[in-house]
Amino acid sequence: MTLAFIGTGSMGTALLAGVIAGGFDPAEIIATTKSADSARQLERAHGVRALALDDDPDANRSAAAEADCVLLGVKPWMVKDTAAEVGAAMAADAILVSMAAGVTLEQLAAASGCEAVVRIMPNTPCQIGCGVISLSPAEAVSPDRVETLRQLLSGAGDVVPLDEDLIPAMTGISGSGVAYFFLLAEEMVKAGVAMGLDEQTAAGMVVRTAEGAGRLLAKHPDPEALRTAVTSTGGTTHAAITTFQAAGFTGLVERAAQAAGRRAIEMAEEY
Repeated sequence: MTLAFIGTGSMGTALLAGVIAGGFDPAEIIATTKSADSARQLERAHGVRALALDDDPDANRSAAAEADCVLLGVKPWMVKDTAAEVGAAMAADAILVSMAAGVTLEQLAAASGCEAVVRIMPNTPCQIGCGVISLSPAEAVSPDRVETLRQLLSGAGDVVPLDEDLIPAMTGISGSGVAYFFLLAEEMVKAGVAMGLDEQTAAGMVVRTAEGAGRLLAKHPDPEALRTAVTSTGGTTHAAITTFQAAGFTGLVERAAQAAGRRAIEMAEEY
């Protein structure tokens, strides 16, 4: 199988890196970028063949024509035009995969002229093989081809088959959710500095705390039980947790996830 990553930005690069880490041969990957510099960086970092649109305006079509699976990593507002561009060049039995939020399977098929379309929603930990990737195929994609795609993507993380109408929920929890943890880490570092730690020490503590908590949660996937075990009534953790709860933390998380999901639906209407 030959893969073409079209518009290989941060998310596309994360997924590409994860696929390679899972054992896929980088020699079978073609990537396109806008600039020659970014193309050279991809080639040096990952060993793939990279084409720059600044050097060759037909780079997207050229890459798509060689591929069995074309993965669109361009911004959502560019997906329809890019899908039309590559769809005309794709082989009749090739699959078109979009990782853009808000662009539906119906919109993708209409723009590309390709019935074998799939939506995925990866998150950035895909670059280290620890991602979560939702997988939503159109009815025209056979179960065998879905399984092939699932195995391909599994090198980048956990692949979750999902009905398309649940993608906004996945976006709110996992697609955008990585940033929620980063925001918490960012604020914890600031809090440590405000309490007298130097920034490097605070950052090191936060990183290691996040890593340890994540490993514990992976081993014992019951966050409530883990939290309760470390929260003694009247203790230091209890003081912090009650402060969070008094500020409406529980409802805030739900509202934030719902806001991300609503935005995904709005984007479908816009594009």
